[in-house]
Amino acid sequence: MHGTCKLCKKDTKLELSHFIPKFIGKWLKKTSITGYFREGNQINKRQQDIAKDYWLCGECEDLFSNWEREFSIKIFHPYMNDSNLVTTYGAWLSKFTASLSWRTLTYIRGKNINEPKPKDYLDTISKAEHGLAKFLLGESSNLYEYEQHLYPLDVIGSTSIQDLPTNINRYFLRTIAMDIVGNSNGIYIYTKLPSFIIIGVIKTKQSKEMRASRISISGGKISPRTFTFPEGFDGYIIDSANKVSDTYNQIPKEQLAKIDKYVIDNSEKVTESKLFEAIVHDYQRFGQKSFRK
Repeated sequence: MHGTCKLCKKDTKLELSHFIPKFIGKWLKKTSITGYFREGNQINKRQQDIAKDYWLCGECEDLFSNWEREFSIKIFHPYMNDSNLVTTYGAWLSKFTASLSWRTLTYIRGKNINEPKPKDYLDTISKAEHGLAKFLLGESSNLYEYEQHLYPLDVIGSTSIQDLPTNINRYFLRTIAMDIVGNSNGIYIYTKLPSFIIIGVIKTKQSKEMRASRISISGGKISPRTFTFPEGFDGYIIDSANKVSDTYNQIPKEQLAKIDKYVIDNSEKVTESKLFEAIVHDYQRFGQKSFRK
């Protein structure tokens, strides 16, 4: 398909680009119970691939693919095997996380193009998209205020938070999502991967409090530590997990019956899947309440 590349703005041949990296979709399929997954906007339909569109030229797609490969090999898969992972990273990680934030920001902006917003908000969002693009294209060597933050997620065995969603482990370990989140303290780009949350700062009053999760431009170290989300994100994450649960409760009974039959007929494969493992974590924490109402 011929068109304008969303990143470099060249008029050229475009390639199908995944909004969430393709390797994530492959991992979700491989570690699912049935070999398929479902997306929130098409919950009644089984999916074999995650959302994609003709967005990038070949050169920009290759840029993203190189950073995705580094994250997949050096952080994502090792972390799935050991959540106590300690590893170093190079400048590629700031590029990878910024590419996710740019994709999420650009996608959500396009999706909500007719939604009324104040001019200063739209100007701020537009400036952030341009700043991220310059960094990704090598036209700027710094992200400046558009910090990237990486939050590794682990199983929640116990917590002091009240009314925690009964699918919280499934949300942490399995869900993918994209959003722009704003409150009185800032505006943030939210990209959810299995076992990871990437938050791209558009503006914030809490940079100091979030320091532990900040990705260094030149490289650094990933290790277990105490992370702080921006104020209000606990509530946002809880609401998001509840929405996922509500959406999955809309799966028709006849489709659930087919899933139940598959589980019975393929019990050994099912119990070895990562999705089953996440379900067990929720059951251990919440008991029968973790299942469909």
